[in-house]
Amino acid sequence: MRHVVVAGGSKGIGAAAVRAFLAQGDRVTSLSRSGEAPDGAKGVKVDLTVAEAAVSAVADLDEIDVLVLCAGAASPVPLDQLDLSDFRNAMDSKYFSYVNVMLPVIKKMAARGSGVVLPVIGMGGKTASASHLPGGAANAALMLVTTGMGAAYAKQGLRIVGVNPGPVATGRFQTMAAAHAEQTGQTLEAARQELSSAFPSGKITEPEDLADMLVLLASNSARAVNGTVIAMDGGATPII
Repeated sequence: MRHVVVAGGSKGIGAAAVRAFLAQGDRVTSLSRSGEAPDGAKGVKVDLTVAEAAVSAVADLDEIDVLVLCAGAASPVPLDQLDLSDFRNAMDSKYFSYVNVMLPVIKKMAARGSGVVLPVIGMGGKTASASHLPGGAANAALMLVTTGMGAAYAKQGLRIVGVNPGPVATGRFQTMAAAHAEQTGQTLEAARQELSSAFPSGKITEPEDLADMLVLLASNSARAVNGTVIAMDGGATPII
């Protein structure tokens, strides 16, 4: 039985991932600030923005076969309200909350000779949005780390693959819509509809859609996929 650790498994995409891996028969541990976890998973309370706490939390866990990273998010900020602290906060809440967990886990996996690491990042690191510049910068940095580490650790038997969702039907989407409404002067409902209409299908991605992809990427069916970031925005960003 594999041991899957989901950083940020208490809600949203992370909780959907926990449930999906449990359905595969995996043993799942969720790391989050609340310590809560879906039924059937072990919950560990930890602030992953604190490096020492993150290192200690993963050191106390059994051998990890798959690491999914969904913890932390940078809040959208309207352009005219941007401050230097917003960029620092974005790096702390998104970039370092991932890297603080990735580094110690990857080193253990490399010593063992196997493991899969799946950071859920975001299309904001690929295309700039005026209301999401600090978060986009953190996402871009995570994309670089993901592809670079995937190549660097391939010979040690690791696969490191990122997933870039666009807007997803979680509480965070509501926050994004509110920021977009303020930026553009629209009503909240109009902003929600505009963001949803960016999908060619007209349908926003569900957390379970991401979870299904994570299960696939963690499986042997994706054994040749490594050192890359996969877009999952329903074709909303048609770029090469």
